[in-house]
Amino acid sequence: MSLGATLIEFWRCIRPFIALDGTHLKERFGGTMFVATAQDRNEQVYPIAFGYGDSENNLLWEWFLDCLKGDLGHIDDLIFISDRHANIEAGISKVFPDATHMICCWNFSENVKKRFHRKDVVAIMDKAARSYTELKYNRHLEEIRNLYQNAFNYVIEAGPHKWSRVHCPERKYRVMTTNIAECINSCLKFPQQLPMLTLAEFIRNMLQRWFHDRHCTA
Repeated sequence: MSLGATLIEFWRCIRPFIALDGTHLKERFGGTMFVATAQDRNEQVYPIAFGYGDSENNLLWEWFLDCLKGDLGHIDDLIFISDRHANIEAGISKVFPDATHMICCWNFSENVKKRFHRKDVVAIMDKAARSYTELKYNRHLEEIRNLYQNAFNYVIEAGPHKWSRVHCPERKYRVMTTNIAECINSCLKFPQQLPMLTLAEFIRNMLQRWFHDRHCTA
């Protein structure tokens, strides 16, 4: 089977929605593990790629995304979701200029909470982000404006098309957070303390077991 045919078959099973996350390794040499995760059409977590670097910076995120693009090829209507890490956004805009970049709703809410210390504003912003109609979205935004003008300015400057469901230019498949990537990180909480090669072998064994079990169930 050709690489093109393999990729077509792959994207028939996987939604074009990729969660990106970086997590710090806890072994003595430190470093960062980069994770790209998607969902299959049964809404099951589907790990796509892992990468390792000494830190989270523009160069390494660009390298990781470039490797990802080399493996996946061009994907129409592709969406990435991540936290507001500037290096991730810069890498996506350079390597995947036609893709849409979304902000994790939970992470954005935490940013608002830390910046303004207003739980009432955060709760309303979360409702605005998850609204299915523009009418409800506008109503919640007006509430925020009335409560705290600075918070209103902040969420507008962040770009509603990046964090709100109703303004997303592409199909979001109901995904509002990077939980599918965080799920992978939680499975590797202990192995992150292992040396890098041992960690890589652990991930390989874990994924082989997952795919084998799913295949048998199917």
